[in-house]
Amino acid sequence: MPSLPKKDTPRPWVAKVQHERKNPQEREYWTHKWRKARAAFLGMHPTCAHCTRLATVVDHITPVREGGAFYELDNWQALCTSCHAKKSGREGWLARHADKEE
Repeated sequence: MPSLPKKDTPRPWVAKVQHERKNPQEREYWTHKWRKARAAFLGMHPTCAHCTRLATVVDHITPVREGGAFYELDNWQALCTSCHAKKSGREGWLARHADKEE
């Protein structure tokens, strides 16, 4: 009996390894310690700090790459995916344009 061709999709652990190679400074996000802390924080702060929708992301208020503490609770805020994307986009835009002004 004929069968459908198998899809060539990457396995989850392969994607994780590729992500770690691309972003070695972000390896901490893949640790059990971070996932456990993130889940606990979202349990205590279930709504977005900006729009009050359901929070799905723990955001570092001061980005770690700019000197923010990774595990400092005062540097965390719960955000929905949309608000986090907007905040990250603004930060990226500001970082790119700050380099041009100097």
